[in-house]
Amino acid sequence: MGFVEAARAVVCAVALAAVCAGGTQSAGGSRLHGEGPPVDDWQAAPRLEKGHTPPSDLVGLWQGILWADGYLPRTSVTCSYDATTVAATRVWQSNHRLSADGVVGRATYGTASRRLAVVPPWTVYHGDRFDLPLRRNRDGVYEVWDVGRFRELRLDAVTLAQCRR
Repeated sequence: MGFVEAARAVVCAVALAAVCAGGTQSAGGSRLHGEGPPVDDWQAAPRLEKGHTPPSDLVGLWQGILWADGYLPRTSVTCSYDATTVAATRVWQSNHRLSADGVVGRATYGTASRRLAVVPPWTVYHGDRFDLPLRRNRDGVYEVWDVGRFRELRLDAVTLAQCRR
């Protein structure tokens, strides 16, 4: 699948493609930030762990990665770190020679971030099945195309339309 087709798949089918960086506080809550080369943007992202992670755009990000790599169906992108996401995460981790604990932490984010590339004006996650096009705004805040417009990704809330259904 080419870049344009992948972009359409993300916009039309998933309405979710996200890349995160260490969250920093800004007006209106935590946003996902990055600067410089995207390969290290995820290193400071909060851990995702079943029972300890509230629903958020960050969880939707991880589910989008699992979808792009073929580990989750689009319908499982819910922004909730549930049993389905944990199981898919464990398989993803095992296939990437990581400890298959189902927790998305520094090592898991680091492995996934190696698939990030700058393809102006986008930052793209190159998944096994789909490429996820993203962008960082002037302030370094990551944004994702969501139902007709770019939306900043949040660490502390669910704002993505795909997850509010």
